[in-house]
Amino acid sequence: MAQNDSEVVLPGTGYVYLATPNTAKPEGSFDPLAPGTGWDSIGHTSLENGIEFGRDGDDPETRGSWQNPKLRTTNPDVTYTLTLAALQASVETYKLYFGAGDGAVQADGSFKIPAKPTAQSKALLIVLVDGEQMLPLYFPNVSLLGSDAITFDPSALLEFPISGTILAGADGSLGDIDAFVAPGAPAAG
Repeated sequence: MAQNDSEVVLPGTGYVYLATPNTAKPEGSFDPLAPGTGWDSIGHTSLENGIEFGRDGDDPETRGSWQNPKLRTTNPDVTYTLTLAALQASVETYKLYFGAGDGAVQADGSFKIPAKPTAQSKALLIVLVDGEQMLPLYFPNVSLLGSDAITFDPSALLEFPISGTILAGADGSLGDIDAFVAPGAPAAG
């Protein structure tokens, strides 16, 4: 692979959006602040604790025969995960962190924390902005739920750590990473 400076990413700014599972991804150039109908911003996310992607699963193993000890390698089962830290103390953040549905919001505006959390299934769009270009990452089906403790530190912003397991979408894939595109006009909606 040849060196290509324009394919190196410095995610200086980013935006995270959620939608109902299998919502179509924005196509081509779009406004990173308004990706289109159905996509809602998760709001502020942590600068100090950025979004992390993980991979969990077996490593490939070599299988062989008596005649050829390195005949084949296995294709192990792999699960991809992500973590992010939401900063906004909002109903939407509470639903994700505490694993609650719409019924958690009470008539007086308070939020009931469920005794048994339920992961929230969402489509996820992460838009990395690097100068005059952006790199959209789309996952049609992600199971999201709070993870780790919330720390009340007077010298730091309050963070709600949320983890997600990337699941297969309606087309059987886990998602798409688009090529770099220039931000465009707001999507029609």
